[in-house]
Amino acid sequence: MQQLNAKSLPASSIWSSLRQFTKSNDNSSAAVKTMFVSVLILVLNMLTGVLTARYLGPSGRGEQTAMVNWSQFLAFSMSFGIPSALIYNAKKNPEDAGILYRMSLLIGLCFGAAATVVGVVVLPYWLKSFSPEVVHFAQWSMLLCPLIVISQINNAAFQFRGDYKRFNWMRYLVPLLTLVMIGILIFTKTISPFTTAMAYLLPAVPIYIYITISLLRAYKVKMRDAYLNFKRLFTYGMGSYGNDLLGQFSYYIDQIIIAGLLRPADLGLYAVAVSLSRMVNFFSTSITIVLFPKASELSKDEAIALTFRAFRISTTFTLLGSLFLMIVAPFVIPLLYGKDFNTALTVFRLLLLEVTISGGTLILAQAFMALGKPKFVSILQGVGLALVIPLLFILVPRFGLFGAGAAMLSSAVLRFGFIILNIRYSLKVKIPRLLINAQDIRWMKTTMNSYIRKKPADAQG
Repeated sequence: MQQLNAKSLPASSIWSSLRQFTKSNDNSSAAVKTMFVSVLILVLNMLTGVLTARYLGPSGRGEQTAMVNWSQFLAFSMSFGIPSALIYNAKKNPEDAGILYRMSLLIGLCFGAAATVVGVVVLPYWLKSFSPEVVHFAQWSMLLCPLIVISQINNAAFQFRGDYKRFNWMRYLVPLLTLVMIGILIFTKTISPFTTAMAYLLPAVPIYIYITISLLRAYKVKMRDAYLNFKRLFTYGMGSYGNDLLGQFSYYIDQIIIAGLLRPADLGLYAVAVSLSRMVNFFSTSITIVLFPKASELSKDEAIALTFRAFRISTTFTLLGSLFLMIVAPFVIPLLYGKDFNTALTVFRLLLLEVTISGGTLILAQAFMALGKPKFVSILQGVGLALVIPLLFILVPRFGLFGAGAAMLSSAVLRFGFIILNIRYSLKVKIPRLLINAQDIRWMKTTMNSYIRKKPADAQG
């Protein structure tokens, strides 16, 4: 049989093979498709951020951020690792997946209700620099906490089921509806911090409810061994909770603290810098979504090898994207957001470096999660959290936005160092190479070419 390569294939065959790749349930295909959807989501979020910043200004943008972030922050922070526990246990015990999912929902409802109570009590004390109307709106938004916790559990269910198609559609539809609602507000001249906050919060409600009902219908099982399955979930969940909590704290804690220390306008500037810097985060988040379930099925050596390969590839592309954004930022930020947001340039560059390092740390942490050792990650990353909070309180009042960026970057560097040391001494393995090389590039080419060659080869075979 004549040897086939990508160059010798007609365009129709390549197109047909690419269609086959997009329909495949293979992990490489799932990672690529998830990454593609992440790019689309980034575009939607950027457009939404540009419109809200343009029409609200720094102060209005800061008020909207304060009203939206707290419900998401507390819901994610008080999930107690149950989504990660669901993925791990459902992969290890697939026959109990339905029972584990239903038990996770019950636990999630309880934790979400607790998050609601905490938010209602704490917000008036923390958001002192904001108007009473903003504080009251933020308190009402706490009612969404149980639903947000359930959405995390639904995401975990899609991941262990390998149903990345519906998972990605759900991720894409929420920001799309938000953008549509923002456009309607602008067209009807009813845009304000309060109406845009509703545009961010409300579109997710019917989608989360629909997804939950569809998954419950898919898992029509009787609850048995309730205590055993609760113990499985809670034991692993508490072990991974520190890692999950730190991930959410690193995502929100800077904005939460700045809301209590600086003016609404400063929070608006910082929110724009954060949203732009996270444009490059889709590499690590997309890979992590697929990596954890896959690595949970592998042996120790295979899981570590796969994790470091994912780290090298993801970090390389993230760093290249960050360098590009650093160069174009002085031209892009005033063009998109207006000259009032030029002050955010310096902190934006610091946050780009923080996102690059934190993304790599997140990928490396999946080795511990997949090997059933989440406590190591929780303890070590907790040290990074213990550093960033006092640093924010020390540096933000003295240096403003620059101090916030410096605190976040310092914490990211420390967490990365702790993860590397723990891989070496806790897992007792030699640290694989950290920089991408020709072998990784060949692996990427081979993975893609295997799909391009597969269909023509099958046709001639």
